[in-house]
Amino acid sequence: MLGSATQANPGMRTAARAAGCPALEPVGAPLQALLDEFLAARVGELAEIDGTLERIGTEIREFVLAGGKRLRPAFVYWGHRATGAEHDEGVLQPAAAVELLHNFALIHDDVMDRSATRRGRPTVHEALAAVHGDEGLVGDPAWFGIGGAILAGDLAFVWADQLLDAAPVDAGAISRARAVFTRLRTEVMAGQYLDLRLAGSTDAAEADSLRVALLKSGRYTVTRPLQLGAALGASEAVLDAALCAYGDAVGIAFQLRDDILGLFGDPAETGKSAAEDLREGKRTMLVLRALELAEPAQRDALAGMLGDPDVDDDTADRARDIVLRSGALHAVERYLERQHERARRALAPVDRTARTALEQLADLALHREG
Repeated sequence: MLGSATQANPGMRTAARAAGCPALEPVGAPLQALLDEFLAARVGELAEIDGTLERIGTEIREFVLAGGKRLRPAFVYWGHRATGAEHDEGVLQPAAAVELLHNFALIHDDVMDRSATRRGRPTVHEALAAVHGDEGLVGDPAWFGIGGAILAGDLAFVWADQLLDAAPVDAGAISRARAVFTRLRTEVMAGQYLDLRLAGSTDAAEADSLRVALLKSGRYTVTRPLQLGAALGASEAVLDAALCAYGDAVGIAFQLRDDILGLFGDPAETGKSAAEDLREGKRTMLVLRALELAEPAQRDALAGMLGDPDVDDDTADRARDIVLRSGALHAVERYLERQHERARRALAPVDRTARTALEQLADLALHREG
C-alpha cells in the first residue's frame, strides 16, 4: 500500500528531496495528478471486465504513484522547451507515457532481479504472491506472483501507448514522438537482455558494462526522453546533436551512480538491499574495476560473491571493503565527474532557460542518494 507519509517510504523521501529542484516543478504535481486520474480510470475498466482484476490494477496504480524522481518526464518536458517552445500542458501526457513505460520496466526488472522490495514496499511480484494467499488460491504463490507481475508490466506498457496516442498535440508531432518512443523501448529491452548475459559472463569487460549502461539506462533515462520532447516541437540537427551528447553523458553517469548506490547506498534511502546486485552477479563498471585493481586474494573473494544467492549483509560489507581498498570507487567517481563536465559542455547551443534546467537535472541525477 502507499505510504501515508514521507517517513514511511524511501521512494517518497527521494521524491520529496527531488521536489526542491526547480527543473522538476513544471512536471511534478501536474504529472502526478494526470497519472492518478488516468490510472483510476484504467482500474475501473478492469473491474468492469471482472471484479478480481481490480486488485492487479490497483497494485499497478499504487506502484506508479508511490514515488520516483520523475526524471524522465522532466527530460521530455525540457527537451520540448529546448526547441524554444513555451510551457505547454499538452506535453505532460507524452511525458506521463514515458513515466508509465518506466514503471513497466521496473516491474519486469524486479522479476528478473528477484528483488523483494522497491521504493520501500513489496515489489509487484511479491505483492501478487500475497494475493494468492489472501484469496485462498491453490498452487505456488511465488510463481503466481511472477506471472501476475509480468502481466501487470504488460498492462503498464499498453497504457503508456494509450497515453501517448491520446496526447493533445498535433498528429505530426505524435508521429515524430512515436518514432523516438519505439527506439527507446527497443533499446531498453536490448539493454536488459545484454545485462542478463553480462551477469553470466566470465570474461566481461568494462566496455561491455558501459554499453549496457548506455542502452539500459542512459538513453532510456535521458537521451531518448529529451529527443522525444524535442520531436514534439521544432527540433533542428544542431539541437538534436547537443541533446544527444548531453543525454548520453548524463545517462551513463546516472547508471554509474545507481551502481554505486547499489553497493554503498543506504537501504533506507534506496529502498532495496545493498546485497541485491551482488546476488544477481551484476558486472557493473564499479565491480569490474575492483576486480582489475584488487590484490589476487581480494579479487578471488569478490569474484566468489558475484551471483551467490546466499550473500548476506556481512558479505556485502566485505565486498564494499574490497572495492574501497582497490581504489575502484574513487576511479568510478572521477569517471562520473568527467561525464558530468562533458554534459555541461554539450549544452552550449541550448537556449538559456532550458540549459539552466538541464544543468539542474544533471546535478540531481548524478549526486542523488537514492
